[in-house]
Amino acid sequence: MAGEGLFFTGEVLKNNRKLLDEEIARQQLNIQKEQLEIQKQAAANKRKEARKKNEVKPNDYSLEDMNPFYAEYFQGRVSEYQGFVTNNSLGFEDNLDLKSKKLKDEGDLSLLANDLKSRSSDLSGYKQLIKSNKGDQLALAEDGSYLFEYNLNKQIEALQSGDMTFDEALKAYPTDVDSVMKRTEWIDPTIALFAADNDSRKGLFDDEDDGYTYKIISDSQKNVTQTTIKNSLTVNSQGFHNDPNYKRLYDTKLLTIGGNEITAKEAFFLEAYFDKDTEQTGGITDATNLLDILDPESERFDKPTSNAYAEYLAKKISEEGYKDMTRERSGKITGETSAEKKSREAEEAQMEYNVNTSKIISSSKPGDEANTGYLTYYGHPNLAKDLTKGIKSDSPLSAILNPSSDQAIAFKEVAQASMKDATTMEFDVISITLDSNGLPVALIQIPNNPNSKAFIPYSRLSSRTIEMLGDDVKNIVNYKKPTPVKKSTPISR
Repeated sequence: MAGEGLFFTGEVLKNNRKLLDEEIARQQLNIQKEQLEIQKQAAANKRKEARKKNEVKPNDYSLEDMNPFYAEYFQGRVSEYQGFVTNNSLGFEDNLDLKSKKLKDEGDLSLLANDLKSRSSDLSGYKQLIKSNKGDQLALAEDGSYLFEYNLNKQIEALQSGDMTFDEALKAYPTDVDSVMKRTEWIDPTIALFAADNDSRKGLFDDEDDGYTYKIISDSQKNVTQTTIKNSLTVNSQGFHNDPNYKRLYDTKLLTIGGNEITAKEAFFLEAYFDKDTEQTGGITDATNLLDILDPESERFDKPTSNAYAEYLAKKISEEGYKDMTRERSGKITGETSAEKKSREAEEAQMEYNVNTSKIISSSKPGDEANTGYLTYYGHPNLAKDLTKGIKSDSPLSAILNPSSDQAIAFKEVAQASMKDATTMEFDVISITLDSNGLPVALIQIPNNPNSKAFIPYSRLSSRTIEMLGDDVKNIVNYKKPTPVKKSTPISR
């Protein structure tokens, strides 16, 4: 029994030692766990501190100098941006999309702030004008209020109702200076020049068809006006225009070329620009790279080319300015018209010629050296000038005066034989002169047959080509036996 007690005591002690070892193990585990938690917390704290150093904070934007309506809208946009940045403050370092959006929002807000402050400054300026008793410079709306106030209220209404976005409201109801200030409409300065010429017409034109005299703008007037325009369009030696109105024409005038409206500068390069390199004029359909040579502020500015452009544009403007200015009836033509004067002078010249020729015919000695029966008067220089060549060997005049004569029949047979079945006979006209009665006759020849010649009355020719024979022959053909008439006296106007 005593032995059993010792065994039991040994077992208890052994068991207690196991329990103690287990407790020690548990305690060590707890200690290790606590140490691990401490390490984790330290690491978390360390990471937290590191994040704080890299944390992104949103920018602040000032609402100073901004109209209350614009400030309220702008603050809303800023709040949206700041909320986005705060919610994603720890993610910008690793997320490029978030970073890109943040940068874009900041850029948009900066531009918007500048725009709204500028608009607010305009609104303050308009109010200052009213305080300074200069409100008459401001345009009025339909209801009689100032247009800038009316449009501002419309912007507010449109945004609050949700009918428009903020940008749409600003565009639909503008408050910029050009929109709400009264503006004197620009007037082309050349209009006054053309109007002055129209009011003071210095030219006269007689229309013989309707018998009226018309006032017209003379060529000298047009030249003076066109020169004035050209000089005003020309860039001066200091590199600018003396008159800003003509600078505007120089820079912005539009012309219609070939049915298309283009700038005057483009039209110049298309029609009139002389290229010194190629020695060609015009033909340039794309002048984009050449426009600088017409710009006085450009380093490529070329004064001679600019002068040529000013001259070209002045001509185009003048053509356009005068084209609709019709003639202005002044009154009935008085006295002798220009047509009547021309007719009278021609008649008098013909009569004088008739009289002179008649005197020569009656006083000079006729010649008929070849016994042709045809009398040519050599005393008149017009009749002696190469018009009697070949007469000595020609057929007698009786060949045409007596168609049944042997000579006339022989000539006709030769002519018919040469032209066979022709219903009309074609001849070469060798010369034209006057017979003893002062009537024109033609010396004709069968084509290619120099031995077949005869005289016929000029009136027998079906095709009269005296226009090709010179004025002397015309005078001979037009000769008429004069009848005594009293010379008319021109009527002075």
